[in-house]
Amino acid sequence: MERNDVPKYQSIAQWIKKEIKANNFKVGEKLISEHQICDRFSVSRQTARQAVSVLEDEGLVTRKRGSGTYINPVIPAKKTATKNIGLITTYLDDYIFPLIISGVEKVLSDNQYHMTLRLTRNKVRNERAQLKSLLDSDIDGLIVEGTKTALPNPNLDVYQEFFDRGIPVMFINAYYGELDCNYVVSGDAQGARLATRRLIDAGHSKIAGIFKHDDQQGNFRYKGFMEEMYQQGLEIDEQAVIWYSTESHKELFSPQQLPLLLQKLKNCTAVICYNDQIAMKLIQLFNPTDLKIPQDLALVSFDNSSLCDISTVPLTSVTHPGTTLGETAAHSILTMIENPHYKIQQVIEPELVERASVAAR
Repeated sequence: MERNDVPKYQSIAQWIKKEIKANNFKVGEKLISEHQICDRFSVSRQTARQAVSVLEDEGLVTRKRGSGTYINPVIPAKKTATKNIGLITTYLDDYIFPLIISGVEKVLSDNQYHMTLRLTRNKVRNERAQLKSLLDSDIDGLIVEGTKTALPNPNLDVYQEFFDRGIPVMFINAYYGELDCNYVVSGDAQGARLATRRLIDAGHSKIAGIFKHDDQQGNFRYKGFMEEMYQQGLEIDEQAVIWYSTESHKELFSPQQLPLLLQKLKNCTAVICYNDQIAMKLIQLFNPTDLKIPQDLALVSFDNSSLCDISTVPLTSVTHPGTTLGETAAHSILTMIENPHYKIQQVIEPELVERASVAAR
């Protein structure tokens, strides 16, 4: 510490800043402890704590309860704004995605920003290509729906490049648990509990579930289903829990698989479907059979999309925030551009919309 005319805690903070700039304290590593600061500079614990607080206020470090204090990436000098935001979604089909995209576009347009739209079709290699492409583009921020978010992802290094360059990233619908990231998602576990409770209230105790295993949403919906069944004291027939992936859904719901599906559902009077698309596939598949919905099999799905009303049996469905999610993500990314240390991890609570696909047992 070179100067004696400033408080000790400020001198200590300045020394730590120099060490960070010299890369002696590396990004992501733990800062020396307050106890070590006390020993090094012969100061009290209070003085050490004040020094660390200065660094925290400036965004140079982050305290993690029970773990320690860690060095943040140094935010580079602010580049000239391009007023362009990248948006990556898995699909663009006429389902929940137009609502999300329109919500993002409206907020960005109202704030004189433009949008560069890309899609991955839920393929890891496509995600990597789109991320790399946007890294080479001139964007101020990125809103992204992750790909196969329930599985280990090999593209985390590319996301880290965005963080290292100071380009804010906002996740929608799901996020990668390995990343300390901002996100806005629907309350999938709570939605599944609402769906399960509705079926139980209608007198159903033998309830099946169809879930997507490679997306975080499917895992959370399964979690909520299991929790509600256990809380209500009901047994779960694990043979009646059906899993599928991005690549297997066409095969699973093909006419050739009808006998297998009927076998798995034979002891059940109700089923929770991963989303409205799967519910419609199930209804169409059962059309040639004697199984009737909702008389023989009550059905609840997710997303409350336009498919619910055009289905031959209108679907009782858990809402997806759609436009609200898109607007929230867009507002958040603009805030992150102005304040790189802004944090948001928001779960939008769902509701259940009643239609004709549930009947009392």
